[in-house]
Amino acid sequence: MKKHLRYLFLIFVAGLAFNLFLSLTSSNFNGDTSYYNLRVFEHIKETGKPIYYDELSYSGRYFVSPILFYYLFAVISFLPVLLKIIPAVLLSFIPIIVYFISREMANDERSSLLTSLLSSIIPIYSIVLANQVTVYSLVFPMTAMMMLCFIKIDNKRYFNLFIVLSFILPIIHSSSFILILIFTFYILLMSSENIKIAQKKIELIIFSFFLILLINMLFFKKALLEHGFGFIRSNIPQLLTDGYFQNFDIFSWFYVVGIIPLIFGIWGLYRGLRTRKESVIFVSSLLLGISLLLLLKFIEFNTGLLFLSLGLVLLSSLGIKGLFEYIKKTKLSRFSRLFVFVFVLLFGLLSIFPSYTAYENKFQDLSDFEWMEENIKPNSVMVAPVGYGHVLSYHGFRNVADTNFLLAPDTNQRIEDIRQIYITWSRNKAASLLDDYKVDYIYINEDIKNTYKIEDLKYLEDGDCIGRIKETVYAVNC
Repeated sequence: MKKHLRYLFLIFVAGLAFNLFLSLTSSNFNGDTSYYNLRVFEHIKETGKPIYYDELSYSGRYFVSPILFYYLFAVISFLPVLLKIIPAVLLSFIPIIVYFISREMANDERSSLLTSLLSSIIPIYSIVLANQVTVYSLVFPMTAMMMLCFIKIDNKRYFNLFIVLSFILPIIHSSSFILILIFTFYILLMSSENIKIAQKKIELIIFSFFLILLINMLFFKKALLEHGFGFIRSNIPQLLTDGYFQNFDIFSWFYVVGIIPLIFGIWGLYRGLRTRKESVIFVSSLLLGISLLLLLKFIEFNTGLLFLSLGLVLLSSLGIKGLFEYIKKTKLSRFSRLFVFVFVLLFGLLSIFPSYTAYENKFQDLSDFEWMEENIKPNSVMVAPVGYGHVLSYHGFRNVADTNFLLAPDTNQRIEDIRQIYITWSRNKAASLLDDYKVDYIYINEDIKNTYKIEDLKYLEDGDCIGRIKETVYAVNC
């Protein structure tokens, strides 16, 4: 085996080991959406169909989404541990894809391998992907693979694979629109540099543009007609937009993307655009496209940073190459191996450790929900913040609201009403809201108390309408 392939294999194994460590140290999954996806998998195994009408979400509502992800992972879910292993494996292929793209961009073995290493462990992975049953476990490496295929489109195998993935990606998730944005910026940048785009690439761009647009319209036509412009932001309630669409903050990038990819990525962008190399312009299009979405708040913050990290890491290959080219010109050239060692050491300090600390499993302990499943009648309506909605549904309870906002009824009003149920002093107001949603139980744990800055429900002593049946559960008796 060639030396560079051995190094690449070691990077793959190291990334996989870290991802599996985060996934397998807990018996539960992280992320509220994981529990909705688990419900869909179970429904497919029982009926052969995904959930189109969810009687537990918002106490009953229709749901729209591309379906391929659910069918693929429903097959995997027959062996539950694979739901932890397969996403970790898929994520661990990112360094391999990054290596081959970097080699096309930088044409340098050492910088490509170091860039591959940078992409193996990034803090944003721990926040968005680690130990989660999420569609982005599939979408993220697939998008990276399509970028590689487009760059190497003259190779017939990559050409054919790009065509196949152009059909598959929009059937998996609506984030396939990111490719349309990448192609748009690619055309603009190439035109501004007076660089001619090959006819084959133009045809592929047009083909994939209309294919992605058509498939997404088939899935989301009803949501687009109902929500209009709000469809772009997934109909996320106004009260939650600060959490989903944070301000464009460079300091957040340092934490979740990593200091090394950010510094070398920005330097690489500067160097790369001066070279007018087509592969560099294409990767820069990803960076510019995602940055625009973040600025306009058209993409959820952490999701945007996930894709932004890919662009920055890829451009880092040019920055790393520039560093070693500079060292080669100085008297320090004989210490180039020492610089590689220092680079790897810094990677450990500035990427591995932050990635470990960034991981937080909100649902490490599900004992409350397991107790409720055993002691409370199924299909009871239970109120909790939207971040707990899918976990409640997974355990058989109707929620007042969850994070599937498309086609959901009165999302803004429901979010505000849930907040009032927790913070109001008025028993009459609380009773009225609880009656409006036919609430049977209220869930309140320490995390919810901290969220609403309360010590407990403030209207408990004003009558016997609400009684505690568990430390974290109140029954509504009126």
